[in-house]
Amino acid sequence: EWIPFIGTLFFFIFGCNWAGAIIPWKLIELPEGEFAAPTNDINTTVALALLTSLAYFYAGLSKKGFGYFKRYIQPIPLLLPINILEDFTKPL
Repeated sequence: EWIPFIGTLFFFIFGCNWAGAIIPWKLIELPEGEFAAPTNDINTTVALALLTSLAYFYAGLSKKGFGYFKRYIQPIPLLLPINILEDFTKPL
C-alpha cells in the first residue's frame, strides 16, 4: 500500500543527490545567483518532511479512525503539547 509513496520519495531523493554529484552546478552562474542541487535547498527538505508527516497522519487516521488522537493524551493530558511536537519533529 505504501510502496509507491516510499519508492517515489526514494527515487526523487536519489535523483536529486546524483544530480548534485554529477552536474557541476557551481560553474553555471545566473544574475540572481547560482544553480544548486535540489536537495541543497532547505525548502525541498521541509516539503518532503511535511509530505511524510501528512502520510503518517493519514495512515493513523485510516487505520484507527479518530481514536488515533487518543494516543496524544494517553500517559497524562499534560503531555499533549509534547506529543504533538514529537510528531512534527520526527521527519526532520
